[in-house]
Amino acid sequence: MILRGCLAAGKHLHTPVFLRTTRTSLGPVISAQRHRALFTTDAVDPLSRVRNIGIIAHIDAGKTTTTERMLHYAGFTRSIGDVDDGDTIMDYLPAERERGITIQSAAITFGWRDHQLHLIDTPGHVDFTVEVERAMRVLDGAVTIIDAVSGVQAQTKTVWTQASRYQIPRIIFVNKMDRDGANWRKSVRDIEAKLSARPLVLMIPEYTGDERLEGGTLESWLDVVGMERVVFDIRKDSTGATVRREKLVAGNGPSFQAAADAREQLVEALAEIDQHIVDVFLGDDVDGDHLRLPTAELRAAIRRTTLSSQASPVLLGASFRNIGVQPLLDAIIDYLPAPTDRPLSLALSPASSPDRLSKADSKDSMQAYLDPSEKLVAFAFKVIVDQQRGPMVFVRVYSGTLDSRMTLVNGTRGGVKERATKLLQMYADTPEEISSIACGHIGIVLGLKQTKTGDTLLHPQHSSLSKSSKSSSKKHSKMMAGVSDTTEQPAIGLQLHGIDVPPPVFFCAVEADSPQDVRPLNEALANMTLEDPSLHISHDEETGQTLLSGMGELHLEVVRDRMLKDMKINASFGQMRVSYREMAGQEASAEFVYAKDIANKAVKAAMRVTVSPIADADACADSNSVDVDVPESLGMDESGSQREAVLVAITEGIRSALYRGTLLGFPVTHTAIRVTDVQYFGEDLSTPAAYRACASQAFFQALKLSNPVLLEPIAKTTILCPESHIGSVLSDLNGARKGRVLSLDDSDAECLDSTNATKVLVAEVPLSTMVGYSSSLRSLTAGSATFTMEVIGFGPMAAQQQQLVLKESLGYY
Repeated sequence: MILRGCLAAGKHLHTPVFLRTTRTSLGPVISAQRHRALFTTDAVDPLSRVRNIGIIAHIDAGKTTTTERMLHYAGFTRSIGDVDDGDTIMDYLPAERERGITIQSAAITFGWRDHQLHLIDTPGHVDFTVEVERAMRVLDGAVTIIDAVSGVQAQTKTVWTQASRYQIPRIIFVNKMDRDGANWRKSVRDIEAKLSARPLVLMIPEYTGDERLEGGTLESWLDVVGMERVVFDIRKDSTGATVRREKLVAGNGPSFQAAADAREQLVEALAEIDQHIVDVFLGDDVDGDHLRLPTAELRAAIRRTTLSSQASPVLLGASFRNIGVQPLLDAIIDYLPAPTDRPLSLALSPASSPDRLSKADSKDSMQAYLDPSEKLVAFAFKVIVDQQRGPMVFVRVYSGTLDSRMTLVNGTRGGVKERATKLLQMYADTPEEISSIACGHIGIVLGLKQTKTGDTLLHPQHSSLSKSSKSSSKKHSKMMAGVSDTTEQPAIGLQLHGIDVPPPVFFCAVEADSPQDVRPLNEALANMTLEDPSLHISHDEETGQTLLSGMGELHLEVVRDRMLKDMKINASFGQMRVSYREMAGQEASAEFVYAKDIANKAVKAAMRVTVSPIADADACADSNSVDVDVPESLGMDESGSQREAVLVAITEGIRSALYRGTLLGFPVTHTAIRVTDVQYFGEDLSTPAAYRACASQAFFQALKLSNPVLLEPIAKTTILCPESHIGSVLSDLNGARKGRVLSLDDSDAECLDSTNATKVLVAEVPLSTMVGYSSSLRSLTAGSATFTMEVIGFGPMAAQQQQLVLKESLGYY
């Protein structure tokens, strides 16, 4: 070990010579109204006392259960909400309470130890991963919850990767220690092996053999950092509000030695990554004794390594039994960052391409300074449409202060000016009006009609706004006056990096039951897509159907239930189907001459478009390449501005055409497009609009000639199954579902059927064959198996299967 190698042999453990017993309890419960008055941004705490945190985990790991305990112990609620009873504060949607899962990320503000916490509870189901993504975009820290029985699961790895992409420091809470089969040591090993993280265990159970509930000891724990016994008197107070701390001494026997050994391991782990703790450890005051190392120095080292994402503190508990939540809240204050501890937010300069707004590694990046005295820069990360209030836009303020009635410039929407009519602080589904949202804080803005998820909001006098914003504002004024302008304006001003939204993979048709229901249906669909950027609406021109696309079966089921039950929309939903992609089958070219009269004005353009498949395209990305060759000697103006306008118009025409293929109207991917032989017929005839339309139609002709093929989504499926049923599951995957098994391993976790050894089966399966797989798996395994599924890309479809899909969709082939 590092420290052992630095010390001479023969060092003895230092024994504390006093006993300190403390008792902390919830005390008088603060009313929700009083609590909000204490912790709203009207009385702004210093930024160092603010924590913007999220709760992330696999589905059913205990995120909402843990959050409900946090609110109770903080004095926000008088009683503890229960997911099974459907009375939680955070899961307020009827669909959430009916299913017992989190669907929408919910935000709430409360206080702990004179700090202000903005907490976001996120979903754990893969279908709602975009909710996690947009929460991660504005968080400073996160609590990752792990099931002590199952360990690190599939969605745990997904949300951990999302947090790593934004370099978010994390605390790990190993939950459900009360369950049979709970194994915190296995969970720690999983953290190292599956998450490639360095765990710092701060708390261990005290195994006495006497006071036990199912799954092991619960009431008594050992705090490794402070060398204390932490006792939760849940037998006298079932809410877990009473916590007793006792200083450990050598006379405590095995418990003291267990804590001392764990503290030594903690210090050794820190010494590998933090030089300062090594210097303190080897100093004269400590003299190489792990137990003489000051608690304050140890906490400071843990905080430094956590903020740098080199390590993650690990705490244990059982939220459902009201165990371990208060130490978790203390760890959030002690180890997770304040806004001032985070790196400056990356942004793009006004001259950068808007296509790169979601690329965190863009070379054009600049920094948005966290400065309350600067002009306002805010990021809209979520929108909820309220029937009475209209769009409620969740924002994180990165610089300046957002005041009520302030005029904002939406740089992402081309400089549209909107007024913040009201500001709110959100408590799950209950808002509280406030006068301002300070720098580093999260709040809600009312009155923004055109702002969407991922937009950057700026002060009208922000230095990044050039004179171009004035012309944009004039166009917006015309729109407000009734003059239509359907062209989308380019982004202006400083742009914070946006949010990556994965493409939808399931779709279904939706149709109003009567002509009177068409308008309410369209309004409901518009509101749903405004709230959920992973939801897409398209119209099939051949059939006249409206198609609703989403991330999975559950996603679309929830949308359907919300529209039918909550919004009372009279509509019919078609069968759930898979969203395919189209690709050029071979190289093909088409020449096209576009000549039309538009508004009594003749326009003309001509070009050749060649398409070809990209053989080595990344299966995980919707990748296309567009190459436009416009000769410089085409007879345009000498400045080259007109040639540049033609290049942009042709590129826009091609990119808009890529959204709809020629087979079934699915988006085109894995295709290379080259535009050549561009002809110019003079400034009056060859307008940018003519080139845009000509490029689209030439592309469609070339794609038809290429014998396009369908690509189907491929899902990586992980199945946890008792060994006695593994044969039936394998047979089903290899046969009817045309899957490809990647691995079959033993698992330390337990299934619902605890009498059999458990296997973990990982396979790649065409998503189209997995529709309704949940019911089939229950039937095959008598309800003892579980599975998770994640779309990893699009792969080629067999010719016979493609014919069947075409015949089923078109009715002929």
